[in-house]
Amino acid sequence: MNKVVVVTGVGRGLGFAVAKKHLQQNDVVYGLEFQITGELKKVESENPNLHVSQCDLGDDESVKKAVQNLLASEKKVDIIYSVAGIFAYHDDKGLARTDSETCIKNYNVNTLGTLRLGREIWPLIGKGALVVIISSEAGSIGATRRKAEYAYCMSKAAVNMLGKLLSNELWEKEARVVMFHPGWLRTQMGGDRAKQSSNSIEPEQSAEDIVNIALNIDKYPGDQLYMTHKGDILPW
Repeated sequence: MNKVVVVTGVGRGLGFAVAKKHLQQNDVVYGLEFQITGELKKVESENPNLHVSQCDLGDDESVKKAVQNLLASEKKVDIIYSVAGIFAYHDDKGLARTDSETCIKNYNVNTLGTLRLGREIWPLIGKGALVVIISSEAGSIGATRRKAEYAYCMSKAAVNMLGKLLSNELWEKEARVVMFHPGWLRTQMGGDRAKQSSNSIEPEQSAEDIVNIALNIDKYPGDQLYMTHKGDILPW
């Protein structure tokens, strides 16, 4: 049976790759994107199962409007992928030079963006639904060895708490949450270093791993919430 899927950050990178995987199996994909390009419009015109809406995850009204317009005809959503996020390269510095505004912006998009999305789609989340949150190993308090990137790391640790709280709340609905570190992606967000490193991966490979786990989530324990794209458990 074809699934109804929502993907944020659908215009490029991991979000686009996830959407493509689901389109290949004839699922209906509703995509949210901050900046809709001509290329994305072309892809939408060529795929009758893809429906895209402009959305600023950092703004309450933008998320509300986008979700209401896009999902007006749906009564249930099967998988929600909260992929979109931001990373500021100038955040790669220590505490003394960390900018508070950068921290606020990261939290507003990376953490509250996921909260806003879930809040608006809430009526469509029922039994068997899955919420996939793209977090990061940067959000692991127990495993971190970083000495910088305060804004990004704190926003990802916060979204992990959001995911855990949401998982607790969805338990009675028999719906689930899972959070992934997608790997160091060779994307615009990953930057030039990722594109040149043998330790990074293509977004298509990460998407394949993540979608495969999402489609087979019943094989994973209900309390396994935070993992790599390969399914390896990460410490909180």
